[in-house]
Amino acid sequence: MTVEPQTGYTPRMVIPRSIAVLLVLIPVMTGCGSLLKSRYAMDDPVYAEKYQDGAEKGDLAGKLKQSVDARHVSGLGGPFVSGGAQFRGKGESALAGAEVGYESYGSSWHSSRISLSGFVGHEDWFAGLDTGVRLQLPARVTPFVGVGTFNGLSTTREDATDDGVDNDDDGRTDERGETKTEPDAWLSSVYPEVGLHFWPTGKSRLTFYSRYLVTTEGRDSDDWLTGFQYSVFSR
Repeated sequence: MTVEPQTGYTPRMVIPRSIAVLLVLIPVMTGCGSLLKSRYAMDDPVYAEKYQDGAEKGDLAGKLKQSVDARHVSGLGGPFVSGGAQFRGKGESALAGAEVGYESYGSSWHSSRISLSGFVGHEDWFAGLDTGVRLQLPARVTPFVGVGTFNGLSTTREDATDDGVDNDDDGRTDERGETKTEPDAWLSSVYPEVGLHFWPTGKSRLTFYSRYLVTTEGRDSDDWLTGFQYSVFSR
């Protein structure tokens, strides 16, 4: 038996949905808005002038360079907001807080920042001035290292077994071991810092960081602080 071929039928290739999504995401993740240009930092005039013509067709190395190049950040500066949590030892509760400040790039690999910082917990708080410097690669996604200092006011726990006050609100006054929280005169700390920068556009940056605070109150008061930062830059 002979089967006659059908006429008027054109075979179609069906692309699985997962592959189709990946094909769409690859240009976005690499910063390439077309086959010839990198688009992620075209909102910055320095980057836009440098890559206005884009890499040559078929120049994969050139396209990759465009998609990760962040040397345009030199000279940028702008405000940032940051939020995080400070983790304390000996079963003490964590502190949550925020920073508002300004960061500037002296070069593509170096930035400095200053901010007002405040963190609060169940019984403790501290607030003051935070400054620091960071070193990073001039890339769109890059790890960084840094150092910083904090100087400000904090609270401290003092013995309250004979002050005639129910400081812990448990219905008993001056029981053994009762403490009260009082403002401390001053708190200073220095810290190393590590983290990761990501530039979704040429003028905005997302940052994840972790710091180890070495305080003037002794090693029992040293803490880890982990947070997230969003910055907007301009020239």
